[in-house]
Parts: sequence; C-alpha cells; structure tokens
Amino acid sequence: MLAADPGASIASIAAEAGVDRRTVYRRFACRDELLAAIYESRVTAIERAIEDARLREAPVAVALHRYVESIITVNRTWPVDLTRMLADDTIRRRRDACIAEVDAFLRRATDEGLLRRDQPEGWAAPLLPELVHLASHQQRHLAPGKAADVVVDTFLHGVGAS
Repeated sequence: MLAADPGASIASIAAEAGVDRRTVYRRFACRDELLAAIYESRVTAIERAIEDARLREAPVAVALHRYVESIITVNRTWPVDLTRMLADDTIRRRRDACIAEVDAFLRRATDEGLLRRDQPEGWAAPLLPELVHLASHQQRHLAPGKAADVVVDTFLHGVGAS
C-alpha cells in the first residue's frame, strides 16, 4: 500500500492489513514510527540477502543469481522506497554499506571476467538495480527464481539477438 500511496494514513494502512488502527497505534505511537520499522525491516532484509548471496566468496555467477533472486523477493515483500528514509543516518549508513558491498562484488565480477572491462566506469552498478526493479515490479507473474534468471541473462548478455 505504501508503494502505491506513500502518504497513506495509519487508518488506511491498518485497514489494508485487516486490523483496527488501534492495533497499529498500540505498537507505533505515530506514522513515522511505523515507517521507521518498515524501513528497518527492508534494510535488514537487504543485508541478509547480501550475506546469503556470499558476494565475496561464492563463484561470481552463482553469487549474482543468489543476490538478484533475494533482492527481487525483498522488493516484492517490502515494496517501499528507501530514499524516503535517507534522512535517518543509521538507515543511510546501512544502505550505503550495502551499496558498497555490491559495488565491490561487481568489481570482483569484472576482475574475474564475468563482466566486460570495456564498459564505462560505473555503468554496471546502476544498471543492475534497475533491472532488478523492473523484474520485481513489472514481471510479478514470474517467480523470484525465474525473474532472477531473466535479470542475470539480460545483465550479462543484453537483449540483442547476436
């Protein structure tokens, strides 16, 4: 619901969740506390996805697929935009650490020959999350594993016929 309507009220959120708004207010004093908990959960899930993918030690193709599949699942489970919470220093630092970890992995993938060296510096880093976002939200009919297959294939080989 928050992905579709970031300004949704607690009453609307509670109704969508099938609970009374008083239930939500017992746990969260205000909407900002609820949003902070949602963002905390999303960042934690992203950190877990990075850890589970073993970006530093698994074979790069395997790690790439694991990471993409897990992030598609995170995006579908927690479809909220983290940029709205970047004012929170802790969330921003954790998000930046995740980005740094993926950037280091992409450098490793280039060093090990999975990614081409002739692409402009920094090209792969913003491309991967865009593909993951598209698969997460515009290809919802695909299970996360199949969606990851499409993302990884597109990321590594493009969409051209040759």
